[in-house]
Order: sequence, then structure tokens, then C-alpha cells
Amino acid sequence: MNDSILLVNDVCGYGRVSTFAMLPVLTRYGLHPYILPTALVSNTLDYGLSETLDTTEFMRNAIDKWDKLGFSFGYISTGFICNENQVSIILELIDRQDSPFVFVDPIMADSGELYPDMYPGAIECNRQLAARANVLLPNFTEAKLLTDLYKGRDILSEEEYLVLARALMDFGPECVIIKGCKDDKGCTFNLVYNGKDDSLVKLPFERIDADYIGTGDIFSAVLISEYVSGASIEDAVNKAADFVREVIMDNLNNEDHFDLRFEQTLSKLD
Repeated sequence: MNDSILLVNDVCGYGRVSTFAMLPVLTRYGLHPYILPTALVSNTLDYGLSETLDTTEFMRNAIDKWDKLGFSFGYISTGFICNENQVSIILELIDRQDSPFVFVDPIMADSGELYPDMYPGAIECNRQLAARANVLLPNFTEAKLLTDLYKGRDILSEEEYLVLARALMDFGPECVIIKGCKDDKGCTFNLVYNGKDDSLVKLPFERIDADYIGTGDIFSAVLISEYVSGASIEDAVNKAADFVREVIMDNLNNEDHFDLRFEQTLSKLD
């Protein structure tokens, strides 16, 4: 398959997040990334003050030029989306390609609620993207919002997690990964659901009590790279979780939690 991958995500001027968090990982694995920015952001939103430039028109014009140049992508990864028009552009882009393999990370929420200033219709738009995904990668909060299930619940039973995963599969992906789940015993884990055999696999990981921005983007980049390189989806999830843990451990003395320094940790991917 064509080893070029298109990253549809925002570009942040300060802070190793989104596109800038994913690029070093993908290139280390030998993939050839292209970037279609959904927004230019001055710095991570966590500072409480930032400037954002909506790049919807640029996206439309860039794709038009790429069509004329004959660019094609074996893989497409979608992340942060600014508005409904961008979703339409992305869906049309997918249709123009020759059956690309699509990863959808519906970046819109965490800790039980939507991110501040999310555009109206964000949930429905991410449902549309989910319908075109080969692999869907919501966190637990996003999974609940997409399915409209278990709102206000932080912990589910094993049967309820299965119901949640099946509901996500109903949108149309081949595989669903629900990140950052936990049970009533305090165990944290990621879930992998494969609709072909109705199997739900629980993959525990050790959560470090430290919050750093960009870990989700790094997780997605490692998972994508491992899976594209031939790993099973379960092994790819475990590798991604292990690497994120290594990155956090290497940053425990970094007081700037908005600028995760992980380049020194990349050698652990070899």
C-alpha cells in the first residue's frame, strides 16, 4: 500500500501537540506524512489565552492543488476539526482517494465534557467521520458522547463496556479502540473491540499521576505506525501505551506540562 499518510489536524505554534507531536513518530517508522491543517493555533489552549486561524478555505484550495498534482494517500488520520464545513471537505477527500485506510480520533472532549468553545454540531460531525473510519479511536468521554450512552458515568461494568463498543461499531468502523477506561477496582485500561468476532479485549496500563498535554497525539502516532508496520491492533495499543508512559517518566522533571519533550525517548521505539 502507498506509505504516505495525510494528517488532518491542527498545527500549534508552541507546544508539542497535535501534528507536531505525531510527525517525529511517524517519520521514525518510515512513513511519509503530508499535513492538511484544520487550524493554526498560537499555543496550546491550556494557557487560557491563544489565537486561532481557521484554515477551512486553505484546506479546500490545497486539496484542489493536490488533485492536479496527482498526490494520493494510503492512509488518512483525522484529529481536531474546526467546523462542519471541514468535515464535508474531509469526507469528499476520502472519496477521491483509492480506498485509503482511515484512522479517526474524534478530538472533542475529555474528563466528562466537551472541550471549551467546540463548534455546534461537533458530536454529529464526528459521527459522520466515524462512519468512514477503519479504526475509530475515541477516549472514554468521546465514546459516550458519540453514542449518547452512560452520560455522567465514570465507570462501567464489563457488559456495559461491550454495549458501548458495539454502539460505536454501528457507525461503521472495522475496529474500535476506547482509550482511558477504568473499573471499580481502580484498574485503568484501553479497550479493543473487533466487530468481526464480537470480541472485546481489555488492555491494562499503569496510569502515572501526572497530566501532560500531547500524550493522546503521541499515543495515536505510535498506534498508527505500529499497526501500519504489521503489528496486531492489540500489540499496537500496548506499544503506544508503553511509549506514552516512558515519555511521561522522562518528563517528570519538566515543569512545562504544555510542552512535552519526547525526542529523547524516541530511541525506545526501536
